Amino acid sequence: MAVPLNPAAPADIPDTDEMKVIHKALRREFRLLAPIVATVSPGDQAASETVVRHAKLMLAMLHEHHESEDEYIWPLLHQRLPDRDAIIDTMQQQHETLAELIDQITAGLTRWAGVADPQTGAGLAKHLEELAALLDEHLDLEESNVLPLVREHLSVPEWKAPQAAAMKNLPSDFKSLMILAGVVLEDATPAERHWFLHEMPAPARAIYKMIGTRMYAANVRAVRATLPAAPAS
Repeated sequence: MAVPLNPAAPADIPDTDEMKVIHKALRREFRLLAPIVATVSPGDQAASETVVRHAKLMLAMLHEHHESEDEYIWPLLHQRLPDRDAIIDTMQQQHETLAELIDQITAGLTRWAGVADPQTGAGLAKHLEELAALLDEHLDLEESNVLPLVREHLSVPEWKAPQAAAMKNLPSDFKSLMILAGVVLEDATPAERHWFLHEMPAPARAIYKMIGTRMYAANVRAVRATLPAAPAS
């Protein structure tokens, strides 16, 4: 059974902090990808292929996140708030810019995967760094200027519609589903973790706890193997 992220929040107003949980995961993953690519040893095809699989999964997650907003959120805000068209237009334009960069990165990942050559890797890392910066800028603007409009002018069912659509377009393979769950949960607070796990069907939640956590930990070790170890706390 679904549970609210904030039990004290009004049940008839969209809880846009849910979106910030997903944003936090996306920010982390895209900040890490450029240094990961940059530190893969030249010619290490096994490492490059591991990184490419993860990067493409993250790009697909970002693409689906933006597609659902384009389809369900922006048209409603345009309709109800014509005086705020400028900020919604900016959101859409930023999505288009990010989509073009995603296409370039996807092509670069495909070229780099099988050879791990330094020249392609350097260009790819530069594009990933650019993507991370643009994404941070976009999400900052969305969280500060647009999510308050959602809270005020959209109903809860309207807010939930893009989330439901995104769930239908999740990857079909088990490993990808477990990794995507782990991506969201890695930096989640206890309240965020409780909320997100209960967005999952009960059988999937049980499987993630039994198997998915280990799968995600193994994926993190493999993908981030080239990064310097974090200092002990």
